Amino acid sequence: MKRLFGIIILLAVCVAAVGYFGFCCGDDPVYSDYEVAATTSPLSVNVLEESEGEVSTKLFGIIEIKSAQAQKSKNNEVLLGGFPLGLDLNLKGLMITGKAGVVTADGAVSPCENTDIRYGDVLLAIDGKSVGSDKAISMILNENAGESVELYVMRGDETKIYTVYPAKDVLSGNYRIGLTLQDKISGIGTATFINPQTKKYACLGHAILSQDGSLIRIDGGKIFNAYISGSVKGKIGKAGELNGTFSSKSLSIGTIEENCAFGNYGVFTGKTDSMQKIEIGSRTSVRPGKAQIYSTVMGSEPKYYDIEIIKVNEQSSPSDKSMVIRITDEKLISLTGGIVQGMSGSPIIQNGRLVGAVTHVFTADPTKGYGIYADWMYEKTL
Repeated sequence: MKRLFGIIILLAVCVAAVGYFGFCCGDDPVYSDYEVAATTSPLSVNVLEESEGEVSTKLFGIIEIKSAQAQKSKNNEVLLGGFPLGLDLNLKGLMITGKAGVVTADGAVSPCENTDIRYGDVLLAIDGKSVGSDKAISMILNENAGESVELYVMRGDETKIYTVYPAKDVLSGNYRIGLTLQDKISGIGTATFINPQTKKYACLGHAILSQDGSLIRIDGGKIFNAYISGSVKGKIGKAGELNGTFSSKSLSIGTIEENCAFGNYGVFTGKTDSMQKIEIGSRTSVRPGKAQIYSTVMGSEPKYYDIEIIKVNEQSSPSDKSMVIRITDEKLISLTGGIVQGMSGSPIIQNGRLVGAVTHVFTADPTKGYGIYADWMYEKTL
């Protein structure tokens, strides 16, 4: 009887060891998008009943061998991006790009010289009246005929008020506050995907920020087809960039509705007939290992390039630094040096699924950078 009991204990230990090394040290596909995991005695895997949660593997249904976060498979299909976009964003207010002198009858003066107004601040209003153009500013200032005015300036989430005395320009006869301003910003980015159900698209994977690092607030905008003519290679200490062009006078292919921490989003109105469908992979399915990015670094047609996912972060809330990637494709490295500005939004594909998008480059090593999980971006297109 003792001998039989000893054999049973030995078998249990062997099975536990096999289970431990097989489930804890292997590639572990068990938790990748399983709604109901198969059960094989003596090892069992519980059913994930919620949309996401913890799935555990147990020996004889009692001894827990391993647990991990998992999500149910949703089979969300999107249209794969990878092509360049011209972004033309209208700003809420006017972005301040510098201070300037005003030539008056008594010489040059700078009304805002002694204020701490900075590059990247946004002029929202003058004397409580909203401004969106030079013409609107001139009307307000000329009506005041040189009397002091209050400038409402936003920096980050804070609104500051400055009292300044406009100066009369001797050439035009108009009063000026001595600020250089712009009402929109433009640039190049990469489309990540289009949700065929809602027609909403996702691009960039990270926010467009002002020079002080605060989120730029927009008042809509448009996207256009773009062409990449080449690139400036990235090198240690300095990020490279794609050289691209687009015309804001051409036919737009969509609207820009939101600039948020996870990219730019809007409605896509361009042609989608030739775009390939791909399933969104959940963030819990992403593993360190081989993958690809789909990006355009020359012309307007995207190509696949090999990468390696070298680190994945467990996240319960959205972040644009979900994973760390390394470019391994020698052709891409020879062309760009690695990840460069303008590639933000390039889809990351692993095991045939869209799992993320490129967001940032490491200036210390341009072959490395961050990516955001695709399912964070997908939620913004619902």
